[in-house]
Amino acid sequence: MREYFENITRELFKNIKSNELLIINFDAEESKFVRLNKGKIRQAGSVKQISMTLSLSTKDKRNLKSYVRLNGSFERDISTLIKTLNYLRRELPDLPKDPYMMFSTSVHSTEISSEKQSTSDEVILEHILNSATKLDLVGIFSSGSIYTGLANSLGQKNWHEDYSFSFDYSIYNKNNNAIKLNYSSKKWNKDDYDFILNKGIEKLAILSNTEKKITTGEYRVYLEPSALNEIIDMMAWGGFSYKSNKIGTSPLHLLNKKERKLNELISIDENIKEGLSANFNSDGFIKPEEISMIKKGEFIESLTSPRSSLEYSVVHNAASPSEYPCSIDMKAGSISDDKILETIDNGIYISNLWYLNFSDRNNGRMTGLTRFGCFLVENGKLTAPINTMRFDDSVYSMLGDNLIGLTSSRELLIDSGTYEERSTSSARLPGAIVNNFKMTL
Repeated sequence: MREYFENITRELFKNIKSNELLIINFDAEESKFVRLNKGKIRQAGSVKQISMTLSLSTKDKRNLKSYVRLNGSFERDISTLIKTLNYLRRELPDLPKDPYMMFSTSVHSTEISSEKQSTSDEVILEHILNSATKLDLVGIFSSGSIYTGLANSLGQKNWHEDYSFSFDYSIYNKNNNAIKLNYSSKKWNKDDYDFILNKGIEKLAILSNTEKKITTGEYRVYLEPSALNEIIDMMAWGGFSYKSNKIGTSPLHLLNKKERKLNELISIDENIKEGLSANFNSDGFIKPEEISMIKKGEFIESLTSPRSSLEYSVVHNAASPSEYPCSIDMKAGSISDDKILETIDNGIYISNLWYLNFSDRNNGRMTGLTRFGCFLVENGKLTAPINTMRFDDSVYSMLGDNLIGLTSSRELLIDSGTYEERSTSSARLPGAIVNNFKMTL
């Protein structure tokens, strides 16, 4: 794939004029997808796709981009791309100048290729199938390499290649109630998979007990990493963006302004080094390996794109135009897994949340529903599933005054989204025990 990328870019740069700058962004994947139902493979397929974005600029700050799908044939693709380049060149003079256009003028080439997976997909799936012989298991297994490249006519070349897999699945009981599980990583470990599955099987047995209705009120709850991820994901919806904080639309703008604080246990980084996303942005700027966004409950640094740096006269940290984190890393706490139920004592165990939205964005308040495997905890034991409930609470309560603690273990959660292409977003999170968690409906 890299040889194809280099051959294409080399040929394109032969067609660039002296007053032009061409930036080429390359995205490709070679992925396998396997759908399981009733613990058996029902459908299997593979996807190989390649796309390029050509961004042509002139010295007077005019810029035009075109996104092109390719088929991997050099002769056919280079013909398409040269036609696209000529189209951009023809249309560019009629466009207005872009005052916030910014690209890297210092040549900083990089190359990152992850270690190849030593366990084949066939071996992984065989283990999954053997583990599911007595289970009603439904899910999607996806795996493969994702490639990201950048080259510009100044001579810069960047390459990022990474392998990952995600098994997003549910196991059902005879009443058709489900426990939702996920195992995703860069490297297969059957012991990790077995541990997650066995914990799910234990919860599935309790799910067969008679449901207990809980009423509205405040509860001590445990948020599994997958449930906490939904809350962090809502926080990230503008929360770490420099521009959103500047104009006051960030759900964390009070934290950014030092008017509110989170619990000192909360430290959240953007950790590109340990994630799946490329270490460069679409304009050719190199991202820091780590950015400390929240440290000990206080806002430290925003994600600032080059466009925002020009608009607000600040230094950028090579964030994407959306200024959205792609590799969240939250520090662990001190509560061991075998102490979670004991620490809850009497409350609720929440495996998953969904349908989240803001109920008061300016104050970091959000609402959502419990989902898939939420249980009543009585005297330190899971006793029965609970009815679906709606929560409505502020991040300043959940991760602030009412946070009891975080678990010492963390989970890597790779986004299983495949809209247009497999996602490279990830989050490494602990679980959280929260007091006075508000159930409203």
